[in-house]
Formats: sequence, structure tokens, C-alpha cells
Amino acid sequence: MALIVIMSVFNGLETVVGKLEAGSSADFVIDYKYSKYINTTDFPKEEVVEINGISAVSSVLEDNLLLKYTPALEENSPREFIAKIRGVDNSYNNATNIEDKIIDGVYFLNSRGVNYCVLGNGLANRLQIHINDFDNPIRCYFPKAETGVSINPMDAISVKDVFPAGVVTISADLDDKLIITSIDFAQQLMNLPNKATHYFVNIASSADEQKIQTELENILGDDYIIKNRRQQNEVMYNIMKSEKWSSFLILSFILFIATFNLVGALSVLIIDKQSDIKTLIFMGANNSLISKIFMIEGFMVTFSGTIMGLILGSSLIFIQDIFHLVPMQGSFIIDAFPVELRLNDLLSILAVVISISMLAVIYPIRKLSKIM
Repeated sequence: MALIVIMSVFNGLETVVGKLEAGSSADFVIDYKYSKYINTTDFPKEEVVEINGISAVSSVLEDNLLLKYTPALEENSPREFIAKIRGVDNSYNNATNIEDKIIDGVYFLNSRGVNYCVLGNGLANRLQIHINDFDNPIRCYFPKAETGVSINPMDAISVKDVFPAGVVTISADLDDKLIITSIDFAQQLMNLPNKATHYFVNIASSADEQKIQTELENILGDDYIIKNRRQQNEVMYNIMKSEKWSSFLILSFILFIATFNLVGALSVLIIDKQSDIKTLIFMGANNSLISKIFMIEGFMVTFSGTIMGLILGSSLIFIQDIFHLVPMQGSFIIDAFPVELRLNDLLSILAVVISISMLAVIYPIRKLSKIM
């Protein structure tokens, strides 16, 4: 039972983390293998869009920059922070559903030639942003790639203004540093026309992820690196997987120690039934038959315990999933411990429990055979 509960909690946490990370990226992220930047004129976007199952393809330009914002009535107290700019095209919302994560304001990046932006919740709080503040824009500073010697240090820096239109919450990491603008604004600020750092690809919910990744690799070849959601967060998922199976091994070891109770119980039963064993022998029973009797008894005990444990554990998971009986302490996006029961975990648990139980039954039976 404990094995089922622990494994299901880890599965639930993995699912929750996956949903949290879903808004920060797309189903696939494509990077150029030999450079930081992708030339958008050379990228075969039309061929990628035509792949069956792909719903959106968006070009993205990312880098770090300095932001400066002076809140209203605080002209002498400007806020400055290092942030990550993410310039995106018109398909970005379709690729990431970013509009669903807006908590204040609206999602739009350009209107009538005026540049707007959407900021992460943490960054907006630090800058004390006022949405639709048309008197106090956010000033963006980015170092120019090639600059000659100049007495004025500002000649080496590109400066552009952008107005806040909305606030978004994606993940704890990105909320503290992300500013989303149009890709045209980012390209002009960085002086990188026709350049992108990534391509975000979103697929339909019914699409075959593995099949689409194979088709992308066939079209793009070895010049591009294609990562699905799990590969984008490979370190995090590997850590969670290691913790899950470490807990599984520890509990399995505890179960192995506990099976000595079964060994002792069978040994006591064999000693207690010595007179009955002699009676069976006088009646013509051979050693093999007597061993089978005690082996069946041991298997009945272990199998009944295993089935009861599976039923109880699965019932607890079902109740927690429906009624959220065990709450999660603190402020979090979920109010109860997440759980998820998976068939492969049940099979793994069943295999381990049966294997350990068989060893616990076979050992005293072999001792009985030697005595007889």
C-alpha cells in the first residue's frame, strides 16, 4: 500500500510541474546547432507548418537586457533590473496559449506603430508597473554588437521605449525576469534583422508527438536541435525520476526486511504441525506433497496481503484524487497533494512484492525438505 501511495504522489507532482512549465515554452523548441541565432529567411517554416498535427510555428528572439522604469510621482526613484526580453511574432499566442495566463491588462504587443509589452508578475511588481501608463514607458537598454571608440558610453548602447500592456504569470523563474515584446521591436533593439534564437512549435492535442518529432528531424536535418517538453526540462524530470525510484527501492528494502516475519511464521507453523506431518507421512504422503501444502499456505498469505494492499492503496489514491483529503500546506497553485495512479507502477510494485514473497516462502520450505 505504501509503495502505491508514494509512487502516485511522485506521479502527481510530475504532472503538476509539467503543467506549470507548459506556459513557459511550446511542445517543441527548435534551436540552431552552430550558432545562437537562426536566420529566419533560411528556416523552412512553410515545410514545418505543413506537417500534419502542427497547429502553430512561432519565431522567438531572446536575450538579456537592462530595464529602467520610473513610476508616476516618483521621478527621482527610477527602478532598474536585468531582465530577459522575448521578442515574439503573431503566432506566439497560438504556440503557447500565453493569453490565458494574463492576470492584469491585455495581451497585445503593437498597435498603430506603438510598441507594447507583457511582463512577468514578479518583474512587474519589482518595477512597480502601472498598466497602460502612457506617460512613463519602460526604457530598454541593449549593448550594440559593433561599436567604435567613443567618448560617450551611451553610443555603445541601443535604447528603445516600450509601454506596459499586461502582466502574465507563467513560472516562478520566468515571472521574475521575463518581458515579452514583438519580435520586430526586439530585432530593432538588438540590431538583428531577420534573426531569431528559437522557433516554438505547438501541436494538436490528438497528434502523435514522437511521429512529429521524427518528421521535424527529417525536414531540418542535423543543423537544428529539436527538443520536446521533457527534453527542454530534462534535468528537472531526471531529478524527479531519481527521487521516485529511490523511494521505491527504499520501501522495497523495508518490505524485504518485513518478510522475515513471514519466514518466522512459516517456520513456527512447520514446527507446530510436526505431528500432522508425521500422520501424512504414515498415510503415504511424500516429501514433495508436504512441501507443496506449506508452500501453498505461504503463497495464500502473501497473495492475499498483496491484493489487499493494492486495493487499499488504489482506494486511497482514488479518494485523494476526488475529495482532496490531504491538503498541501502553504500558498500554492493546488490545495491538496496531487496523485496519479499509473499501470506500469502497479505492475512494478506487483512484481517486486511477489518476488520478495516467493523468496520468503521458499526458504523455510527448503529447510523443511532437508529435515524430512
